[in-house]
Amino acid sequence: MASLAPAYVPRRPTETVLHQLVRANLESFLAYARANYDGGLPRYVEQEFRAYIRCGDFSEGFSRAHCDACGHDLLVAFSCHGRSICPSCCGRRMANVAAHLVDRVLPDVPVRQYVLTLPYELRRLAAFKADVLTALARIFVEAVFARYRSRAGSDGIESPQCGSVNFVQRFGSLNLHVHFHLLALDGVFARDARGGLVFHPAEAPTAADLEAIVARTARRSIAWLRKRGYIDDSPLEARSNEEPAQTALDACAAIAMGRGNVSTLPRDSTQDDGHGAAEERPDKPALAVERDGFNVHAGVRIEAGDDLGRERLARYGARPPLSLERLRRLPGGRVAYRLKYVDRGRRGKNRVMTGIEFMARLAAIIAPPRYPLVRFAGVLAPRSAWRREVVPEPREQRAPCEAARTQKPGPTERRPEQHPAGDARGGPAPRAPSPPEASDTHRGPAMSAHDVAMVAAVRAAPLADDVMRLAPNIISVRHWDRLLGGLLYAVSPRVDWATLLRRSFSVDVLECPKCHGRLRMIAVITEREPARRILAHLGLPTDPLPVARARDPTVDADEAGDDGQLALGLA
Repeated sequence: MASLAPAYVPRRPTETVLHQLVRANLESFLAYARANYDGGLPRYVEQEFRAYIRCGDFSEGFSRAHCDACGHDLLVAFSCHGRSICPSCCGRRMANVAAHLVDRVLPDVPVRQYVLTLPYELRRLAAFKADVLTALARIFVEAVFARYRSRAGSDGIESPQCGSVNFVQRFGSLNLHVHFHLLALDGVFARDARGGLVFHPAEAPTAADLEAIVARTARRSIAWLRKRGYIDDSPLEARSNEEPAQTALDACAAIAMGRGNVSTLPRDSTQDDGHGAAEERPDKPALAVERDGFNVHAGVRIEAGDDLGRERLARYGARPPLSLERLRRLPGGRVAYRLKYVDRGRRGKNRVMTGIEFMARLAAIIAPPRYPLVRFAGVLAPRSAWRREVVPEPREQRAPCEAARTQKPGPTERRPEQHPAGDARGGPAPRAPSPPEASDTHRGPAMSAHDVAMVAAVRAAPLADDVMRLAPNIISVRHWDRLLGGLLYAVSPRVDWATLLRRSFSVDVLECPKCHGRLRMIAVITEREPARRILAHLGLPTDPLPVARARDPTVDADEAGDDGQLALGLA
């Protein structure tokens, strides 16, 4: 960790604008939904809101870390583990997913991002129908894989295998917008003559390739929806004139899919030039094709060896749905959310809402239960027979005394992937030759089992420049050094709190800010009464902040005028 890294400061979620808005409008929002719609909102929506209110509240429980040297204590409040509206927990999930993917899932090969935007008519179905979302995601992945296999077949590659990680995003600028961010391995895997694993990078997709992908996705998606009855092709006179009963969640989705009241507001004095202005919507990307409302673009590619780029791209796919920096509270209970992009010819840069409309938009983007937001396919799928050979493995960790006795390897031994004969980053090792003779081993440094396999792969038959040999698929030295020699390696899909913060922000939370010693966890306080006594002894608030009582939300709409009544949209 850098010597100038900042000290850890516990978060204060109760001081944020989002927490204040949820506490002020939650009971009114729930009461209005129950009074005007049968059953009110689904239980998972209410649970997500109430869990967020308790997130970071010390009165609900905390962990206690203690420094034995100076007696300093650090209290860490519990999290709600939400995945939709809590900025802290969503940010933790984003960093955790990215670390796990880079360290344990994505091999060190080129990665390309494909983004699929769905037609407006299908977004609500994909948002709340798990079978629809699964089918659309599968069809999109199969269309991308078909393009890679077709290219590989024309190059004479037998039995090509593809892999991808698909992120489901349900949001735009605080609106319901279901789309996919697919991180596809930009090439195919195959076997060589010896049975070893090789990777064949692919060329950049052409407009014809994207046309084929979007055409196949649109055709198969419409056929699947028509077969399951989600698209009604019967004549208008044969259809029922009665509208289906609208639920509270349907009303929230209708609000979240609308543009709402977008206008220009005076810049807040707390915002500077870098954060106050919204960007103009860019032109259509070069690698983008649209057909029947389905839009695909694939202009982002991360080269092999760029582990930091892969982690940033994975974070972008798993990012939280809203930013606290773009949210502010206006006089009279109104809410403003600054748009990321603005349409040309329009002056609006902020989405202005009543408190109830804001809550409705949040409720719509909350992911339902059993609704995976990260999906694996191809060789990266959990049940794939190729997965064990493709995913990266950690490097061997040596004891400090052993490392001191061992001579530091040269550049060729540390970075075999730079050898002109091929690349040795990934996959299972082919049968390595027998170890060197005993008479030769005493002349040079000792070699680990990993180093023997890597050198054997490099000394194998040379490959073409567009082929990467994966034997074995071990994390590169550069990435391993970035993880402080494996200290910050994601040993499991759930990275612990201290490791994740140190990896993301270079902050060692277990270092005592007074004596720079080490903190250790000594207690986990889960009962309310012991927590109250400790908080009272430390002079901290012992009771949670109050939640505002339910009130008539139409009062806010009347104060806002006709536009506010229209934006309310729940009646």
